[in-house]
Amino acid sequence: MKKAFLLALCALCLPLAGCMRSVQLNERAIVQAIGIDRAGDAYALTLQIFDPEAAGADDTSSGKILRAEGRTLAEAMRNANLKQGQEIFLGHTKLILLGEQIAVDGVEEVVAYFNADAQSRPNTDMLVAQGDAASVLREPLDSTILPVLSMKMLLEGYRDNGKLVRTQLRGIAGSLENPAVGAYLPVAAFSGDEEEAGIQIVGTAVLRDGKQSGVLSTEETRGILWAAGEIGKTQLTLEEEGIGIVTLNVVSSSVTVTARIENGAPFYAVSVRVRSNVGQEFAATQALQPSERCDRYEKAQEQLIRRETEHALEQLFHGIFCDALGYANILMQQQPDYWKQEGEAYPDVLDQVGFSVTVDSKINRGTTVAS
Repeated sequence: MKKAFLLALCALCLPLAGCMRSVQLNERAIVQAIGIDRAGDAYALTLQIFDPEAAGADDTSSGKILRAEGRTLAEAMRNANLKQGQEIFLGHTKLILLGEQIAVDGVEEVVAYFNADAQSRPNTDMLVAQGDAASVLREPLDSTILPVLSMKMLLEGYRDNGKLVRTQLRGIAGSLENPAVGAYLPVAAFSGDEEEAGIQIVGTAVLRDGKQSGVLSTEETRGILWAAGEIGKTQLTLEEEGIGIVTLNVVSSSVTVTARIENGAPFYAVSVRVRSNVGQEFAATQALQPSERCDRYEKAQEQLIRRETEHALEQLFHGIFCDALGYANILMQQQPDYWKQEGEAYPDVLDQVGFSVTVDSKINRGTTVAS
């Protein structure tokens, strides 16, 4: 009886097989990058699409630009489908570039759309354009197999120099679910320099309540990275009287944040640990032994990192009034009684937040290269 039932069920399912048309690769428009702007009350999309025909013809740009508008993102994407004549495929999208007006008005609708789309990848990079996203994506990029790879390599380069906060779709979505914390994204612009034309990272946009509330410079960005524990391998250049100019190669760094309550307000003790090698010395004080010079480099490195970190915290908490670092999560874990009573009011007391910064700075001996 049971076998007969299963056979009958299979027979009923046979007419349904193949009712959903499969989409071949050549029927899809593979989107590499998406720019999103405002056009009055509508959304304007700029899609950078991989062109397999150009790739097959050894065209190193291998991409084309498609523009579409709609009252909603879903409508704009549907209009893009109609224009392209192929199904828009977001499964290989590497970055989403938000126009400045979108960031100022609020990113919640955009993030919700891509977060709900089954094709979207949660690790897609997100950036804010200085001005319109379309003007950045439309400009010619360096010759690469895929145009968007130029921007991906650019992001890696800025990150290695401690001037870029790397932000992905899932990170922004997570920040929007927690009203106590903000978020930050890189700001991209196109350089009109004829000799070195290209996309550049010009700062960091800070989001509060999902809206851009301030922009930090690339120099200020490194302070955020120290405070967030996101500095990887990078270089520091020190120039101080008595030690000359020295380049330090940071090989490891980490941060520990402890939350407590002082005078009725949250207080964060930020401890940064840094280990570096001496890369190159110029006009170093030759009268000092290498170990003595390293002692001075350690002190100078400590002062630089503490100064940058304190400045970033001052800007975020007391200038922009935004906990983009997510320190509220640490406060909630370490001070649960305070959070239970005052957690809802946390965004309103950020100007009262106190902090201290200590730096454990060490230079690895035996790697000095003098010049």
